[in-house]
Amino acid sequence: MTTVTELYSRAIVLGPSGDGTRVLAVTDSVRGAVASGNARAARPRRIPSGNGTVELKVATDGGAEVVDADASDQMRAMFGQMPATLSRKPVAVGEKWVRQMRVPISAEAGAMGLVRATFRLDSLSDNGDVAFISMKGTLSHDHPDGSVSELDGWLSGNMRLDRRLAWITDTRAVIDVESTVRPTTGGQPMRVRTTITQVLRARPAR
Repeated sequence: MTTVTELYSRAIVLGPSGDGTRVLAVTDSVRGAVASGNARAARPRRIPSGNGTVELKVATDGGAEVVDADASDQMRAMFGQMPATLSRKPVAVGEKWVRQMRVPISAEAGAMGLVRATFRLDSLSDNGDVAFISMKGTLSHDHPDGSVSELDGWLSGNMRLDRRLAWITDTRAVIDVESTVRPTTGGQPMRVRTTITQVLRARPAR
């Protein structure tokens, strides 16, 4: 099964908030499409997004937290899963840092995965305004909820950080996961493989 989701939104900076920035995310359009087997997913169509406005707190390390008490579950799922990726201290070109984060597992409702990723500052643009960062990591199951499923996976990708805007403007990540889900009522376990390709692009408003 192939699922395609496209989200178009605007980010409006509201002001500083502790060690981060308050941002209002306004969703202009959400489109989705699903295909089974070898069929190609149809062109995404617009789907209802409910209240398309949500307030976030974006930390200096790149993590985002939904702070809007009235945000819908869908908006929380879309904007509240942006883990911290940047180093908390200055790094030089060629240096690496490691971040560990918990992320939802799409194949298991309510289950979480544990990501351990290594990031590397590959290079800077000629004038130093743009930083190019690569990442590689592994994904395993996090079991605080008592789940008995097994999970193994990897991720890789790269991102571009605009140092003048203090904003990650381009991200491309591929996550490949294999998990074994055992029914609580018994029966044969089910092997699930999920490949997620995530592309994020941010541009200044025109």
